[in-house]
Amino acid sequence: MLYLLAEQVERVGFLIAMAFLFSRQQKLRHFMHYQGENQNIWYFICLFSFFAILGTYSGLPVTDIGFRETPWIHKITGWEAIATARTIGVVIAGLFGGVRAGLCVGLIAGIHRYFLGGFVALPCLIAPILQGVFSGLMKNSLKKRYRHISSIQMSFLVGFLAESLQMLLILLLAHPFDKALSLVLLIGIPQILANSLGVAVFFVILIQVALEEERIGAHYAQKALQIAEMTLSYWRKPLNVAVCEIGQALIRETEAVGVTFQQKQNILFQQGEITPFGIDLPIGYRKHNIGFFRMFYKRVQDYQTAEVTAILNGLGQLFSQQYALAEAERQAHLVTNAEIKALQAQMDPHFLFNVLNTIKSLIRTSPDESRKMITQLAKYLRKNMQNVNQDLITIKEELEHVEIYLNLVKARIGERLQVKWELDENCLDYTIPSLTIQPLVENSIIHGIRNMRSNGWVKISVTNMINGVQISVADNGKGMETDFVNEDREEHMGFALTNIQQRLLYHYGEKSNFTIESQIGEGTIVSFVRPVDEGLR
Repeated sequence: MLYLLAEQVERVGFLIAMAFLFSRQQKLRHFMHYQGENQNIWYFICLFSFFAILGTYSGLPVTDIGFRETPWIHKITGWEAIATARTIGVVIAGLFGGVRAGLCVGLIAGIHRYFLGGFVALPCLIAPILQGVFSGLMKNSLKKRYRHISSIQMSFLVGFLAESLQMLLILLLAHPFDKALSLVLLIGIPQILANSLGVAVFFVILIQVALEEERIGAHYAQKALQIAEMTLSYWRKPLNVAVCEIGQALIRETEAVGVTFQQKQNILFQQGEITPFGIDLPIGYRKHNIGFFRMFYKRVQDYQTAEVTAILNGLGQLFSQQYALAEAERQAHLVTNAEIKALQAQMDPHFLFNVLNTIKSLIRTSPDESRKMITQLAKYLRKNMQNVNQDLITIKEELEHVEIYLNLVKARIGERLQVKWELDENCLDYTIPSLTIQPLVENSIIHGIRNMRSNGWVKISVTNMINGVQISVADNGKGMETDFVNEDREEHMGFALTNIQQRLLYHYGEKSNFTIESQIGEGTIVSFVRPVDEGLR
């Protein structure tokens, strides 16, 4: 009996090796992961019918007195029977495919066994059918335990009961009874244990394959997120520049040997090898096709695996979302630029009125001073128009604009205003959004100093910091509430500060660190940071 058990386990090992090969097939794994009971079911039935028939052919011919070794069974005669691993295929079919799959596989396996002959042909016809129905009924119980240790125990128990059912049918239906009893005593325990063990081992393999898939899937998901995080900022650039940088990242971070980006009939980017094996990553925005990345591989197998296909499809969707986000930012930036022009249009009439009045009063008393003011006003207006039409200018250019503005203001209010400059000359060539410092200075004067009884001062600082260039405008004015977007604040003032903050966020994100520190009666400090790793000098 022990020798027969060893032989049975050896034959079961062959079937388990076959099962391992089957488990690598995508269709089979999809079915076994309960992702759709009807999907691929006929493929599943055919596969495990073959598995059950293979278990019959690889069995051992036995009689009531012993067994003989043979590599392959074609037919049996007389009082012979077969010690088989057929039950493994039937039980697995029922446990995963339900009653329908179990019944079909059991029927095919039973009919096949019946035509091989032998005095137990009839019970061996009926047993697989009942085994398939029984294991199919146990499917839901196993499904709740799938991929837990209890699923292995459950599958062993189902295999044990199914094989025991076959032994019982042999005793009930095979004749003569004495030979049937001798046969069951000889093969019963080895065959029950070997087949139950085979079903359980199949589950062990399946669980390990599923865990390995999860590990690989997690790796690819992490890789996709890394690529997405890397490419997010690229989409803020012009499309031809963005696709070049993203294409280079795809070559670096994936196994693709070449990448192109095509927009309609135009190829905006091409790098690496062009092979017959490629996959497209379409980029869409509001139901419009922007273009597509085409990634080329050495072999078709390099991109048709489930994991690679999943990561590429995910990347295509992420790129579309990133493009949509960047496009929304671009639209918001266009609105912001329109707001800048509105800000200037709102500022100019009031400012011009005061300056022209000052010039009018100086024409008679001090013609030279009035000529200087006219010259300064011309420069101011010229700078104003230039800055409005430019997105980024150097800090030096912005400060020149501020200086002209302050000259005009000082010509009006005289010594009541003191201006302090603290400038790091090494930082003045960095670019910043236009009209960021001048509105801050204007707010300090109009809303902080203008109505003061004593003299006021404004200090403009440009300082080199570890995290970038810090620009601040401070005054000793009357102070304000730091909630500058409050509707109770003066509209022009709140609009200017909000506009500046939004533009800084667009260009530099949270790194801009726009802050307002103010105390009523003490003064106000407004500052922001221009990160040194953004843009060009």
